[in-house]
Amino acid sequence: MLKTKSIIFSARLVGAIAGVLLIVATLLALQLSVYLDKKNEVYRAVMLYDLLFTKHPSKDDFEKYIQKHQLTPVGGSKMKEVEEKGVPFIEDELFRKTLQSGDIGIYVYEMHCYYAYKMDSMYYYRSDEPMTPYKLYIGIIAIFLFVLLLMLFRFISSSINPLQELYVQIQRFANGEKDINIHIEGTDEVAQVANAFDASVKRTQALEKSRALFLRNVMHELKTPISKGKMLMHFIEGEAKDKRLLEDLFDQMQGHLDDFARVESLSEKSLELDLKTYAVIDLVDQAIDMLDIHRDEFEISVGVERVEVDFKLFTYVIKNLLDNAFKYKDAKPVYIGFANNRLSIKNSGTPFKEGISKYMNAYERDLTQHSLEGMGLGLYIVDGIVNRHDYTFAYRFMDGMHCFSIEFRKK
Repeated sequence: MLKTKSIIFSARLVGAIAGVLLIVATLLALQLSVYLDKKNEVYRAVMLYDLLFTKHPSKDDFEKYIQKHQLTPVGGSKMKEVEEKGVPFIEDELFRKTLQSGDIGIYVYEMHCYYAYKMDSMYYYRSDEPMTPYKLYIGIIAIFLFVLLLMLFRFISSSINPLQELYVQIQRFANGEKDINIHIEGTDEVAQVANAFDASVKRTQALEKSRALFLRNVMHELKTPISKGKMLMHFIEGEAKDKRLLEDLFDQMQGHLDDFARVESLSEKSLELDLKTYAVIDLVDQAIDMLDIHRDEFEISVGVERVEVDFKLFTYVIKNLLDNAFKYKDAKPVYIGFANNRLSIKNSGTPFKEGISKYMNAYERDLTQHSLEGMGLGLYIVDGIVNRHDYTFAYRFMDGMHCFSIEFRKK
């Protein structure tokens, strides 16, 4: 269904209005022609009456007059047939009676006008000039206008219909589909816009393929040395704390690779969800265990509430938010609460230098904060996963507290 504010609807509406105006103008022109034709016939009838019964012309002058104005005298029998089978020329009854009161009658019969004059006897004349066949003309013009409007409608539709296809393809592209083709043959503005967008899509697809190939190669090349490093670490002599530090570094590198994989999945919109119902406290406990931070660092106010999520992905979301809160806090503790179907994570700190939307982008960090660990992917991935669940991710800074929240209501 077309929206009333769409370009296609507007173009068709303009075409329809133009067609209606054209029809109205044509009908008005025909009506004016009929009016002028009737006016001319009445004028001829009155002038002939004036000539016959007022001016009393000579026979020769009268003959010249009727020849000039193409008039032929007719007999009473013919006029009787005219009065029986013909129709009054003047449709307006009052006007017709006015003329008849002046002893003038005008009739139409077999496409000719007949004039009847009553004085001391009856006089009848026929106009040799045929009546204009307005009904035929109206029929021909109506058919012509119908064909013209049909052609106009088809022309407008064929010109702007590609806009609908362009809109559909843009929606598909926005939803993550890559195999689209918007090329349109033609040189008009719609074709130019569609083909320009098609070229842009193809360039974007080429860049996406290059990026994905590069990212996969990087992850593949880094996974092997990380795995080897973890394995060889156990054969290196040294103190336990040094080995633990080395293991933490390898784990951090592996975490970065996992973040890269998640970013790729979010970018490709291929992140599949395994949705089940879980207790929120289980999600929080798992996230804290993943951080390997003592629970005393957190103040938890979560009951037995349950939410529908992908357990693995959402524990990552909570773990990332808790990790950020722990790193950037000015003082203990980090607050975790759940109320009104909303999970909130709060920590004390100084306001961000930029608006939160900036840090929702990949590779963005607040350089004014104390810790510069990570690559700035955390909030980008968190926002992507929450949106993939069709939940709402929000942030506010109030009373010296950073507050990140997730509302578990479908948008």
